[in-house]
Amino acid sequence: MRKVGLTGIIGSGKTTAAKYFKKLGIPVFIADESAKKIMNSNSSVKSALIDMLGRSAYENQEINKEYISDKIFNDHELLTSLNNLIHPEVQKDFDTWFKKQKGSYVVYEAALIFENGSESLFDKIICVKTPMELINIRLMKRRNYSKQKIDKILDSQLSQELKCSKSDYCIDNITKDQLISQINKIHSNLL
Repeated sequence: MRKVGLTGIIGSGKTTAAKYFKKLGIPVFIADESAKKIMNSNSSVKSALIDMLGRSAYENQEINKEYISDKIFNDHELLTSLNNLIHPEVQKDFDTWFKKQKGSYVVYEAALIFENGSESLFDKIICVKTPMELINIRLMKRRNYSKQKIDKILDSQLSQELKCSKSDYCIDNITKDQLISQINKIHSNLL
């Protein structure tokens, strides 16, 4: 069974694309969901996060995403340390999940496939690309992010152009119909 990476910058539409692959019957692994689960349940990761970020990293026994986001996107070394702590654990979770799947391929959705050097783990990589104006509108509306916060997050990720140039497929996500049409073509190629 082949492993297909699905990537793109924040707000590009990776999750929408992942949901459509699920509708097609393809098993989908969402790296962010795995990371959140690990940070909330793995005691050694929790302890390391508290050591790294302080007690405010958790609120009511749950990860304090807003606090962590504010800390790591203002400190590149902290972001790197967090990624070095979490990504190996997410990879272990994926490996366990992958062994239980059936079909011709699975999709692994993650923003940082190239940034964390895991592209060699995949047989194919799909990048979702969206005009920056749309990304800014989505993130300001859906997540209530400021333009400054969006820019800080984007500074920690490779550009869409570079991600697309490194990928086997590049999907333009301007309308949902356009996205679905491109996914259907890629799905046919992967079967």
